[in-house]
Amino acid sequence: MKKVSAALGRFISRWPWLIIILVVLISAAAVPGVTMLEKDTGFNAFISPDDKIARDNARYQAEFGGETVVILLTGQLEDIFTAQNLGVLAELERSIYLDERYISVYSPVSVLRAAWEEMNPGQPSAEIPLGNQDFVKSVLYDDQGNISAAMSPFVPDANHVLINVTPRGNMSDDEALQVTTDIESFFSANSLAMVEVTVISGAKLVNAISLSMGNNLNVLLALSVIVMILILVLLFRVRWRLLSLFMVMISALWTFGLMGYLSIPLTMATMAVLPILIGLGIDFSIQFHNRYQEEITKRDSVGEAIVTSVTHMLPMVGIALLATIIGFITLYISKVPMIQDFGVVLAVGIIISYLVGLFLLHSIVYLADRKAPVKKLKAASREASGRIERVLAGMGRLAVKNTLWIFIIAVAFAVAGGIADNWLPVNTDYEELMPQNTPELVEMQELREIVGAGETVYFIVESDDVASAEVLNWQEDYLDRVLSSRPQIISGESLAVFIKEAAGGVIPPQQQIDAIIAGTPPQYISQFLAGDRTMTKMSFNIAYMSLQETLDLLKSMQEEAGTPAGVTFSPVGSIAIGANIMDAVIGSRLTLNLICLGAVLVVLVLVYRRFGNILFTILPVGAVIAWSSLDMYLIGIPLNPLTAILGVLIIGICTEFMVLLMGRYEEEKALGLSPHDAMVTALSKIGRAIVTTALTTLGGFGVLIVSNFVMIRDFGIATVVGVFLCMVITLTVMPGLIVRYDEWRQKRLAKR
Repeated sequence: MKKVSAALGRFISRWPWLIIILVVLISAAAVPGVTMLEKDTGFNAFISPDDKIARDNARYQAEFGGETVVILLTGQLEDIFTAQNLGVLAELERSIYLDERYISVYSPVSVLRAAWEEMNPGQPSAEIPLGNQDFVKSVLYDDQGNISAAMSPFVPDANHVLINVTPRGNMSDDEALQVTTDIESFFSANSLAMVEVTVISGAKLVNAISLSMGNNLNVLLALSVIVMILILVLLFRVRWRLLSLFMVMISALWTFGLMGYLSIPLTMATMAVLPILIGLGIDFSIQFHNRYQEEITKRDSVGEAIVTSVTHMLPMVGIALLATIIGFITLYISKVPMIQDFGVVLAVGIIISYLVGLFLLHSIVYLADRKAPVKKLKAASREASGRIERVLAGMGRLAVKNTLWIFIIAVAFAVAGGIADNWLPVNTDYEELMPQNTPELVEMQELREIVGAGETVYFIVESDDVASAEVLNWQEDYLDRVLSSRPQIISGESLAVFIKEAAGGVIPPQQQIDAIIAGTPPQYISQFLAGDRTMTKMSFNIAYMSLQETLDLLKSMQEEAGTPAGVTFSPVGSIAIGANIMDAVIGSRLTLNLICLGAVLVVLVLVYRRFGNILFTILPVGAVIAWSSLDMYLIGIPLNPLTAILGVLIIGICTEFMVLLMGRYEEEKALGLSPHDAMVTALSKIGRAIVTTALTTLGGFGVLIVSNFVMIRDFGIATVVGVFLCMVITLTVMPGLIVRYDEWRQKRLAKR
């Protein structure tokens, strides 16, 4: 390996311009890829199309349409129901029924039309007298002057009217957003007098979250770069000290360009790759640059310093790289596609950062320093590194001297963290994780207050004939049971309710059921029943609750369904999918951490084949995960879709720090130093790069704390804590344990 490393070092020092030209060409080729990036904020990013709930939802939407778009009209009822405004609403219905992108629209005009047809059988519904206020009021109000039963679903109070539009199912994100936008455009061109119109849809909210998060991350990215520049200028006292940051920017360009070419979408997770990549990827360049700075004080030329630096660092950093990418790749076992993409993109980005740091950084340093007097370079390097090396050497001596007490404290915190991990709160309420002043969120919250319900959850019922008397009687019984036993369920709708109302309050015999279905206009019966009668839907209006509570409710509703033989009862819709997604992300956290640790352990066994090296590399990783759980509990940081993958990031960062420390320690021992002196020297030399890496990473993630996205802010806090603890355990806890173990081992060997 050393021969290969030395050969690469010589190649870099001989062909720096060739490497730079290749980097420029690859960077130019990456730019079009970046422009090809597409956002995916829909459910395809969260759940595999092969999952049962995704397949069920696709069949449900193919039959009954997509998520409902709600049009909220605000104003006095006498203003909303003027002839002019009703004419506009009638034109809206007409345009929607002529547009194949929509399945249905239900509004007060629909009720007026049905009432007119009932009063005047055989006459065209187009002749409905919307200008006849006596007719309109007779349908709007009952005999007591209250809103009639037929109108009540659309008129929740004296100041609001609802219109429900169902678009075609299984639309893409852009299509779903466009149908909402087109409805807004209709009202812009056909305004209602004295009435405010608000179009509310899940597509608008998801799009708002995506745009807001993207803009938020762009601002935070700029801040993180500024913070990193300050840290590098103040702490990393080398020539061309900002070069490491430039390297990671090139790496990010290549990574996102490759994403564009491979059609890997920008999701809420992959958007977070950029700040993470900058925070982690900069490490390799700092390590390479730091070792070159050290070697220049011992060598007679820049080329020789580069060859020696690459010879020593390439294998050491390579092991750290391998362990890190193995950890990230384990995210591919997640059931959530965007987490899979997150792991793969981060692994590829880290590899690119390593290669760019190895080839481009050394090439630029060689060209920049080759004409400078070597004596001047040596003097500058000694002056820049002397103070920090003395501080780190002192820390190393203290750590080794106080090994027992440091170890006891570390174990105590780890045990407390393991316990506290079970107490960590879980925040799966996506609305609480986003800025509360988002207009689309405010609109949705206002709609809930008006209608008096939180969300609507859906189930599909499937059998050979869902319109059989047996299935309808089961639906009626089940609906009565859940409404009486679960206060969080406000109301429910089903085919059984429809048939029961049409039959005068009871489920009639099969012959009458068939007659009711045959005599009901298709636009009405189709909202409950599939054409071949093998599928129907049941909907339940529930109080607003977290996704975890919703998931628990859906599971219990399924368990208690007690369906007849041959009948299936399955949750569908965005709420059900969202609840299952959160369960997949949060619930698999421990499994992901264990698999990631196991994968890293396999790599270490294959590389080191020595118990001590393996133990002292993997032990601190588990400790830091436990410490982080304790700190998150004490600070009050809950588990959310981003903080749930913190363990994988900690595994990557802490493993890298320990591999670098162990590698340098072994190198110093090979030169004849005692374990104590080898550790002190290793800490003084490589410690500067570890501290600089940790602080730049802390700076990069630290700016996330100012985000107005609660999810990003909490992730920033948790990551800052995790990275800081990785640095602490590497510099204070592990040095003494490693030295004591080696001293014990040497004494044991001496007795043989």
